Amino acid sequence: MFIWAGIDVDDELRELKEKALLIDNNINFANSCFVLPLHISLKAAFQIDKNIFEEIALEISNYFKTIKPFEIAIDKIEMYDNIIWIRMKRSTYLDKVHDELNNILQEKYNIKLHEYDLDYKYHTTLFMDSNKDSIKEAYDLIKGVELPQKINANQFVIGTSETGELGTYQIYKKVKRK
Repeated sequence: MFIWAGIDVDDELRELKEKALLIDNNINFANSCFVLPLHISLKAAFQIDKNIFEEIALEISNYFKTIKPFEIAIDKIEMYDNIIWIRMKRSTYLDKVHDELNNILQEKYNIKLHEYDLDYKYHTTLFMDSNKDSIKEAYDLIKGVELPQKINANQFVIGTSETGELGTYQIYKKVKRK
């Protein structure tokens, strides 16, 4: 079983999501990134034994309950290999949340850091596809869309997948902070 954790920014980026959905529908990518709410991952998805899923999900949920809402500055829309994402600006607090989550998982459950966790690029994925022409077309259509300068981080999500494959993740739990 695979698990991931992130910040739900779907409401914060609703207008952009509507534009991206139109592009997604017109290009017909092999897999849509819109089966989940728009989110900023806080840790690369990782595989666990099904028997400890509930325990780990509770641990992550309890950690999320300790986080006070905060703002995240948006950098830009960029194309990175076969992905188009909204890049977020690094901040001390965002790094702290990422690092604390990784430390909890590593110390209590021996979940190793993924290579992406070492120099994490905070982002919200809009499109991902193996067809580079489709990705380029989508990028040309979305790159000029105006982005908010900042978004609020006040809702966190935990997701699961049996296989870890794109399009198979679903939301397990949301944690809203006030």
